[in-house]
Amino acid sequence: MFRFFESILLKDGEMPLLHFHSDRMNAIRKAHFGTLPVINLDEIIVLPCDCKSGVYKIKVTYGKFIESIEFQEYTIKPHKKVRLIENREIAYQYKSVERGDLTAFLNNNPDFDDVIFTKNGLLTDASYSNIALFDGENWFTPSDCLLEGVKRRSLLEAGKIIEKSICVKDLAKYTKIAFINAMRDFEMTYTFRIENEVMFLEITPEI
Repeated sequence: MFRFFESILLKDGEMPLLHFHSDRMNAIRKAHFGTLPVINLDEIIVLPCDCKSGVYKIKVTYGKFIESIEFQEYTIKPHKKVRLIENREIAYQYKSVERGDLTAFLNNNPDFDDVIFTKNGLLTDASYSNIALFDGENWFTPSDCLLEGVKRRSLLEAGKIIEKSICVKDLAKYTKIAFINAMRDFEMTYTFRIENEVMFLEITPEI
């Protein structure tokens, strides 16, 4: 049975990317189950009284229909050491509950905060986020991403990031990296250096 999920940012009672989540959820439902009644998450999600201030992650699990809605306090975890892994077979087109290789690679590299997957020498995504790289003038995100995240989509539409193919061998052209997903924007950006396919990161001031 196909099961998927959306991780939705709830910050001080607001869900700024909710329409992007609804769009993606309904597109995935249509792709796997055919034409179904559209679900609008703003009509489904009811905020508990104790979640109306602070930062929370709302996890909506669904198949044909909504299965569960969970609220969890959220704090951004910093990155310090990330491994680059070349894998030509890895795929994650839909935000599925079954994360398979993504989780396996992360579990098999416990000394690292995250992994970034590459295909044929091109950057794709980290294990739970898209990435963006700064060249001193603009932020770029790999066009060869595994998953088209809602934060990535919103930043592209706002003109804050630019999509392009990024080769591992060209990483020296970039000065900063950011890990972006529905729960994180540019709150943490990093300078980095690479040694033997390991990226060492240091937090930079908020942009």
